[in-house]
Amino acid sequence: MTTPVSSEEVRSCVIVPSAVVDLSVAQPGVVRHVHVGRGDTVSSGDVLVELDDSAIAVEIAVAERRATDETQLSGVAQRVEVLEAQLGRMRDLTERALVRQNDLDRLEDQLLALYQERDRLIAVKDLAALDLERVKAQLAQRILRAPTDGVVTARIVDPGEYASEQRPVLTIATLDPLHVEVFVPLSLRGRVAVGDTVDVLPDVGGTEGSEPLTATVEVIDRVSDAASSTFGVRLRLPNPDRVLPAGVRCRVNI
Repeated sequence: MTTPVSSEEVRSCVIVPSAVVDLSVAQPGVVRHVHVGRGDTVSSGDVLVELDDSAIAVEIAVAERRATDETQLSGVAQRVEVLEAQLGRMRDLTERALVRQNDLDRLEDQLLALYQERDRLIAVKDLAALDLERVKAQLAQRILRAPTDGVVTARIVDPGEYASEQRPVLTIATLDPLHVEVFVPLSLRGRVAVGDTVDVLPDVGGTEGSEPLTATVEVIDRVSDAASSTFGVRLRLPNPDRVLPAGVRCRVNI
């Protein structure tokens, strides 16, 4: 049970989200779907917004066709196989003086040119595969996913609107953990350390007579406020069920 403290030990504080993220799309485009609204809870990786991707779908189809087309490479490989067999026979005939050396040299030149053409086609095919991956990455960028668990606090776009990377489309607040911001008298400088546990009592309905919550000192400001002779302290307050709202005042026993 918490030990009663004097009024000088109790400080006012405010509970805020540990993070507030304004989300923008990676590429501009027309919004096709918005899967969440204000107040919705989201988990990391959830699909939030989808942009129209009809043009990129066509690019992917073309890139896949290029990356999987084996027609030219297969034709060159067959010609190489035929010429290699001919070259083997011609070398045997040349050794027996039945074929001129010039004819053998000409066939070797043809085969070398085919080798070069085969290498070029392999390089083209590799580049086509890379281009396919590039277009697929562009398609993935037309889907906006939640970067973290949280709650949607603002929805700025609707289907049919044009979204760009210059302005947010959604805002997400992280409610687990929460942060508690409190200003502490300079007289306590050195008596508060990172890692200390602190009792916090939120000023919300139903807190009368309730047990205080336990928060942990996470940040101690190194720059004090001369006007009020205080320094800022930030506490980390777990909120696994997201029951405790953010943006409320509280009292803290420092």
